[in-house]
Amino acid sequence: MTKIKLWISDIDGTLINYDGSYTNEMMSTIEKVKNKGVKIVIATGRMFMGAEYAAKKFNLNTPVVCYQGAVVRTKNEILWQATINNNIATEIVDYLRKKNIHTHIYNDDTLYVEDDNKRIMDEYCNGRGTTYKYIKSFNELSFKNIPKILGVIENDVEMQKIKKELKEKYKGILTIVQSAKNYLEITDIKASKGSALNFLKKYWNLSDDEVIASGDQDNDIELLKNAGIGISVGNSSPELLKVAQYHCKDVNSNELVKYIEEFILCE
Repeated sequence: MTKIKLWISDIDGTLINYDGSYTNEMMSTIEKVKNKGVKIVIATGRMFMGAEYAAKKFNLNTPVVCYQGAVVRTKNEILWQATINNNIATEIVDYLRKKNIHTHIYNDDTLYVEDDNKRIMDEYCNGRGTTYKYIKSFNELSFKNIPKILGVIENDVEMQKIKKELKEKYKGILTIVQSAKNYLEITDIKASKGSALNFLKKYWNLSDDEVIASGDQDNDIELLKNAGIGISVGNSSPELLKVAQYHCKDVNSNELVKYIEEFILCE
């Protein structure tokens, strides 16, 4: 078996629970993998602020993949990015407004909302090291360099309908995926966790076989597709299960820890 040189993983629902908790075994395994000289990269839908918060929690100094793969960056440098076309971003926001969907716009690593729904924002920000800014109207923004737009849709029937409509209208233009139960993530077509991983493979001169990836939602499908070994975690969708070679239970089961021990630490 080829030696693994990179473990790239989603955070929420994969390394940690959605409430921010994690197991001691996971933290210990991450330290062991780092000590062995294997790179660990987190790949998340979170904005850079939230991704960096998680990276610090795990004592990682590697670049982070954030905004659903639209940006790969260190604290001081953007290594790769794919932002949404200005006019397309305006169209998406107008569409979500008409549907009365609670919308997040990310610009220069600031999260903006024009509906200051405390319940939704507390659920989104708490435990993730993320803050946000309320503005009266998104029309105040320039709509330049927007890596991601997010719609919070709490009705599943509406979620599936809107996701289908946007996918059909912007096929080949935007990447539209559901993350967690209520979040619809909208990025440029070139932006995905898989695209970000492909950049990192070139950046570090790695082959697919030298990469192991783990995730739990549809936004992790491309990530697992572009790794030599893909592991799905928890209540994964049928689509993610199709591309994962291995599946394990939720974070608290420590089954992901056991796979990492087997494939990286050889324990």
